[in-house]
Amino acid sequence: MASISPSHTILLPHLPPKTLVGIDLITFTSTPNFHGIRDLPAGWHFLYTGTTESLSLRCGAWFFVGDINAAGRLGDEKAMVSTTRGNTGSEIIVWKWDSNTETLIPFFGNSDSDIQDAMRYKANLSAIWQRGGLFQYRSRVPPSSLSKRTPENPVPVQDEDDEENEENSRKDWQDLTDRLTPALLTRIIGDPDLDVDDRLRWMVTSASTAKRDDDDIPGINDSTEATDGLGRAIAEQDSEFSFLPINLKITWREGAIGRERTEAAQDRSWALGELVHQASTSQDSLREATERIGETQVLGELQFTFLMILTLMNYSCLQQWKRLLELILTCRIAIKERELFMRDVLRLLLLQLQRCDDVEGGLFDLDGEEGGDFLRKLLVRFRKSLFEVVGENHSQVKDEFEKLEKWVKDEYDWELNRGVIVQRGMLQLEDGEQVEMDTNEGDEDDEMGEYAPVVVELGEEGEEIGKY
Repeated sequence: MASISPSHTILLPHLPPKTLVGIDLITFTSTPNFHGIRDLPAGWHFLYTGTTESLSLRCGAWFFVGDINAAGRLGDEKAMVSTTRGNTGSEIIVWKWDSNTETLIPFFGNSDSDIQDAMRYKANLSAIWQRGGLFQYRSRVPPSSLSKRTPENPVPVQDEDDEENEENSRKDWQDLTDRLTPALLTRIIGDPDLDVDDRLRWMVTSASTAKRDDDDIPGINDSTEATDGLGRAIAEQDSEFSFLPINLKITWREGAIGRERTEAAQDRSWALGELVHQASTSQDSLREATERIGETQVLGELQFTFLMILTLMNYSCLQQWKRLLELILTCRIAIKERELFMRDVLRLLLLQLQRCDDVEGGLFDLDGEEGGDFLRKLLVRFRKSLFEVVGENHSQVKDEFEKLEKWVKDEYDWELNRGVIVQRGMLQLEDGEQVEMDTNEGDEDDEMGEYAPVVVELGEEGEEIGKY
């Protein structure tokens, strides 16, 4: 019998059948014969589980396959540790199912029983492989395979025609995670777990939240005790999301008055610069290097929050993703001063939108009644600022925006050019009556409607005596 050449594999022994399993951007339901996933490509991966496909609480963890030192060298010296103990061959990762908490947990190196069990499972890898107990890693289920699904084979092997689709999907995942680093995950999530092979693992759940997004109701949250296993596991986590601080109501420096304050409220480039500065953890004296580190952190947080929306439907990550986009897409000066960064944001946003239907029901449906309207309005405003700042000159930002504009027009029928939209006109009703209609689209930018300036007359004592 020909020997089996091992590939990067994660073993999941004793996972209950009919458990929802997600790896990166693909999900399936486990079968009695499912024992793990093989052929993992090098790089970042996110593995999560849930008891049902829709409404259940989901719990997952980030891990890196290969040398983690390759995951963001810039500014992450403190977080760079070897996770393979010098082993450059194929990695065999083993996570066990904890029936008490209903989550996957690693085998820990401080437990002799864990070490022995992990060694035993690794030794049986060939037998598991031969029995067909390992799911071959895929980044996306191709259309030609959907009709071939069976309970024993939830994600069948792809046809040759699907190889190009798989290659493109793997590149998409790489581009969606290329700014993630151990330092960034540790900053946002907290300290990682360390398994028997000294591999790092960052745990996240669909209930994980930042303090600002948490509904803190006095007398309820403090007295409520988690009764289910997963609830207890979440409650035991002391850390909360530590997102970059964004205050969209105050986007000017302390002490700013008059015109400076007004301009900073309309153009949030100063606030973006402050955020980039806060995101930088480097002590490098070179400002350019420090700026790059900070911008990478912002891009990495955009990637992290989006993927946690897509996989875990995490509410707090949805809010932070929107806050980041609202800050960035309302900048004007940064279009020129941070051209490469703004280009990368638009490039990433286009890729995220192209994959947003991977979440059940679509990404924008998670946002309630507002849907994608918040993003459409941001893009309309950004387009106006972009062409006012750049004009007819060549700009990498403009090149990327035109690709994004074309895609949202084709996919969502969004018209981002306000100049071609009729703002006011006559509408004839069914009974023949004509009424004049107008739209409040752009009222905020034009200072019209509810955004129009209010003149306040003050008395001698400085008291308000009237509004006009």
